[in-house]
Amino acid sequence: MGTESPRFLSNVEPPFKPLIKPLEELVDVPRKPLKDAAVLQNRVHETETPTIEVNPTTTVQIRAPLAYDESAPASTRLRHMIKNLDHILVCPGVYDGLSARIALSVGFEGMYMTGAGTNASRLGMADLGIAHLHDMKTNAEMIANLKPDGPPVIADMDTGYGGPMVIDRSLQQYHLAGVAGFHIEDQVMQKRCGHLQGKEVVDIDTYISRIRACVAAARRLRSDIVIIARTDALQSRGYDECITRLRRARDEGADMGILEGFSSKAQARQAVKDLAPWPLCLNSVENGVSPLISVDEAQDMGFRVIIFSFASLAPAYTAIKNTFEWLKDFGVTGSAVSPKTIFNVCGLQDLMVIDEQAGGNSFKKGV
Repeated sequence: MGTESPRFLSNVEPPFKPLIKPLEELVDVPRKPLKDAAVLQNRVHETETPTIEVNPTTTVQIRAPLAYDESAPASTRLRHMIKNLDHILVCPGVYDGLSARIALSVGFEGMYMTGAGTNASRLGMADLGIAHLHDMKTNAEMIANLKPDGPPVIADMDTGYGGPMVIDRSLQQYHLAGVAGFHIEDQVMQKRCGHLQGKEVVDIDTYISRIRACVAAARRLRSDIVIIARTDALQSRGYDECITRLRRARDEGADMGILEGFSSKAQARQAVKDLAPWPLCLNSVENGVSPLISVDEAQDMGFRVIIFSFASLAPAYTAIKNTFEWLKDFGVTGSAVSPKTIFNVCGLQDLMVIDEQAGGNSFKKGV
């Protein structure tokens, strides 16, 4: 092979094609504005609003401000978006600073901190309930504060990490971290990813005590954090039990629901109908136990939010593994991405401005 880089050998083809655009193309991409923001800014701000029509077939019942205020906390802005956006809120799963920065540069209106990704990236562990409050809160706080006035971050809170007193503290920590919303589930403490077999859930009274602890903590803190009640009971107890649990959670004050692991698209559509006008969030896990439901399909079904838990984790695994195999086989990575490209995505230009405005001269010679 000589000394030539394998990237330029005419008789060697890369083992994979890029799964995403080069990072150079992701820098300084403007975010899409909220479609209804200009109109809503002219309306009177309300902290409580009646159920209103979002489109001819969908109503949304959640406490929310009527007017969008870009200076409001992320949780308050998330409430407005769930209730008033004329389209479903799409939140890609992010698991670290780089994946979150890329999501910001692409222009998503929301982000989701995935528990599976946090377990994998921070601990190198499978999603089996190994990450606890400190791991999850620390990661969520970093992601939410990359751009505090940017897309609201919804975060995984697993089972709440303990009984009512611990759950109270978990919500407080998420609130102080700047998390806009979170989901809490009814699995046993030794939980696992919602798309694995063998899940076990607690009895309904224990589940509802978790919801009550969240609602009470939010009220005490006067927090707008969005409480999303999730049930994993479908696998072991069936659809009807899931609807019963989510209705109980709704009645106790949960703002939104997730029924994890739908077995069919028809079942997903039925859940929205059975729980309307209470809003539902869809957890889309490609190659999981559920059928693939696209953004357009989810919106047509009536879901208000869709999270893609493995949207960054799965392609990162593929790209890193392929690059490492290429490095092992050919002695180079074959990457066309420069260090500066990564740094630009991670806020280099903003940091240079901060230094200059403060009278610093760290970058007078450029970078």
